[in-house]
Amino acid sequence: MMLEMPYASAVYLRNLLYDKGILKSYLVPPLVVSIGNIEAGGTGKTPFTMALASELGRLGYNVAIVTRGYRGRLHGPVEVGPSHNYRDVGDEPLLMARTTGVPVIKSPDRCRGAAFAYRRLGAEIVLLDDGFQHRRIFRDLDICLVSGPLENERLLPAGRLREPVTSLKRACFIIDTKKDASIRIEGLIDFRGRLLSEIRADKIFAFCGIANPQRFFDTLRPFCAGIKTMIFADHHKYNAYDIRKIKKAATGSDMIVTTEKDFVRMNQSWMDDRFHALKVSMRSDKMMDIVREIERLAENRRISRQG
Repeated sequence: MMLEMPYASAVYLRNLLYDKGILKSYLVPPLVVSIGNIEAGGTGKTPFTMALASELGRLGYNVAIVTRGYRGRLHGPVEVGPSHNYRDVGDEPLLMARTTGVPVIKSPDRCRGAAFAYRRLGAEIVLLDDGFQHRRIFRDLDICLVSGPLENERLLPAGRLREPVTSLKRACFIIDTKKDASIRIEGLIDFRGRLLSEIRADKIFAFCGIANPQRFFDTLRPFCAGIKTMIFADHHKYNAYDIRKIKKAATGSDMIVTTEKDFVRMNQSWMDDRFHALKVSMRSDKMMDIVREIERLAENRRISRQG
């Protein structure tokens, strides 16, 4: 209990100041939808944000993603392009820019990022990636992802909660990613960007540097009984030595498989034909309810679809 008291006090005071209006939330021109969580570690925020962005784009809305760009060197706001280096913009923004087909803005200051997306790119709907704790920007809709029951979890640093469970009352939608969502495997991508629709290998060597590596490994196991694994720290910055270590450990394996997020942190020249990234997408039973609510908010704001 003593470990978490300073952190808990700071979180409580900050939320109280926002709840009482002493700290202000700033209104920006576009409609703002936040996707976040109250847990440290992976709950699927990025794939959910990508899925929602793609669906809204498909419906004809001018939508952009605004993200802080964790560990990216550029301060922003900056529009992330497929050719950016992940060291400048962060691995998740680069992955989203390469796969969603909608603009991605790296900006630790979400208010400036949303204004940039609206004024420079004409985005009338902004999705905040990992935005639940970023209360300085007013949001029209708050979506919070959880990875299961949290009643017995403790706050950081004693546990893995960023905020107390009572903070979930701020959420308009709560998505339990173990019950309300599923991961769909789209195939494998090689280092040249080609998609293989099937996983065919007797022996797979899998590695990753993400918050929840076991979930990734479990996704692969139904396709191959012989899987060897290696784990790196979350957001690990791979170098040539790491790749040599991976290749040595993967001796005798037909494929070397990692996540798309890890793939954007690797130099193409280091890899051989065995290297692939698992391409996945997220599906949620609540996605259409969320989309309908965004459509209702957009209609009230007189936001029209393109085309």
